[in-house]
Amino acid sequence: MLSTVLSGAAVLTAALIAPAPAQADVEAQLLDTLTCASSSTTTYDPPIGLTPVTTTRTIHQVYGPCVGTGVASAVTGGTHDSSNTTARSCLQLLSTATVSWTIHWSNGSQSTVTTQRVSNLAGAVFTNTFTGTVTSGLLTGHAVVETMTAPSTQILACTLGQGTVSSLGAVHTLTIV
Repeated sequence: MLSTVLSGAAVLTAALIAPAPAQADVEAQLLDTLTCASSSTTTYDPPIGLTPVTTTRTIHQVYGPCVGTGVASAVTGGTHDSSNTTARSCLQLLSTATVSWTIHWSNGSQSTVTTQRVSNLAGAVFTNTFTGTVTSGLLTGHAVVETMTAPSTQILACTLGQGTVSSLGAVHTLTIV
């Protein structure tokens, strides 16, 4: 009887000491992070102006160098390329929008992110802040923050009706935690 009580106590002690599966998953996710420097080029053909025009927007973005931990430790860089045709104006560059894109990572995996974009035009600087979540692929469920900074000269002139935007070159910082 004493051995039964002792073995029961051992099982109870082990259950109390072992982390719950959900807690273990959360702790593992905290170890899975990724931070990347990045640059992008976005072109508009034909260029966009103050009045909406049907244009093809093409984005080429290169992520890297990247530093990852946990499941993302093998990621050293990545790319995102997309193109679509729709009616656009330069005023839309300053709007808030839900944006999704897929990143193809250097280790052969990919991540699709869905974010809310908030834009700001202040002096000589145009910024976008993207805040959201990895919705599929590597690091699914993790939070995403990406900041983009570009010169604002073309955009400012366009919003004043004094020019068009044909392309934007930008630098980015991506953090997935």
